[in-house]
Amino acid sequence: MLTGIAEAEEFREYIARWVDERFIPVAEEIDVAGEFPRELAKELGELGYIGTMYPESAGGSGLDNPNLCFAILNEELARGSVGFAAWICMQGSTATHTIYEWGNDHLRKNYFEPALKGDKICAFAITEPNAGSDAASLRTKAVKVDGGWVINGSKVFTSNGTVSDFITVVASTDLSLGAKALELFIVDKEFEGFSVSRKLDKMSVRSSDTAALSFDEMFVPDNHMLSSETGNGFRNAYRSLTVDRIFTAALAVGNARAAYDAARQYAQEREQFGQPIGRFQAIEHRLVDMYANVETAAMHTYHAAKLADQGEDITIEAALAKLVASEKGREVCHDAVTIYGGWGLMNEYPVQRYLRDSYFPMVGGGTPEIMRKIIARKAAR
Repeated sequence: MLTGIAEAEEFREYIARWVDERFIPVAEEIDVAGEFPRELAKELGELGYIGTMYPESAGGSGLDNPNLCFAILNEELARGSVGFAAWICMQGSTATHTIYEWGNDHLRKNYFEPALKGDKICAFAITEPNAGSDAASLRTKAVKVDGGWVINGSKVFTSNGTVSDFITVVASTDLSLGAKALELFIVDKEFEGFSVSRKLDKMSVRSSDTAALSFDEMFVPDNHMLSSETGNGFRNAYRSLTVDRIFTAALAVGNARAAYDAARQYAQEREQFGQPIGRFQAIEHRLVDMYANVETAAMHTYHAAKLADQGEDITIEAALAKLVASEKGREVCHDAVTIYGGWGLMNEYPVQRYLRDSYFPMVGGGTPEIMRKIIARKAAR
């Protein structure tokens, strides 16, 4: 668990206390309800955690190691609920980073600053019904008109979709140019022509709101576009999406750590044949393997985050962290359910939720197959 950086360890101490005292007691409740806890989101904003990635001059925390601390924030929140942690993973990174880097004063004042305070919820919409990892296949179209753009199309699997106040939408200005013509637009939920098609019902991360969106002749003013040169928008956003893989890995680490802690405690309390089951070698060795998997995933995640803070190219390291953490995390959660035996299948114990939620980091931000494809460009060719 140690990172070796005093700032990061102090940061972990504070957020871990909040998670233990304020969040874990209600984590099961919000999962069962399948509702986003906006009041807790507001509280995190008031405490300054949403701005972990940003300098004080922008209303952020001004940390020396923002990527490492933000990874720790996601990890600690995921100990309570991956669903809620997935919200801050989006809110505090890509969905706000685009405006911080390329937005004008109007967008910063009316969207970025309220988002850091938790007063507004934001989202990032790229995936479409027929286009996931293949960005060149996106078909949401933006046509230039006097004073702005008219957007038509749809998005799916948009985290925070039904609760968001504004959304960064990826749209093409020329479908024939593929990814080269993708641009970013800040869409206010009040824009005419915007609608939430439906809220998607998931078996995993149920407190994380996920939606399908529609844009029907939706007009977006010029000052809501995040790039002035065709093709720059998506290339810029792709950099932040790469860093986001580290934070998705952190979600897997936190969830796996919660599963391991629960299984270890249960193994100490559950007795069979006159002794705690944790004293049986088979269970003892399984717990050791679980611990090793958690720490391996954590080390990959922290390493990638530290490199990001140093300004290094983290394309491979971020993909590797996400791949290792998501797959090892799922193994840990599976083993936790196994240690619980029949009780592991019962909703009264959280390990079934940890296992369900372990599938989100595997898919969110790119599947294991896509991560292997990215890594193979350097490591296997």
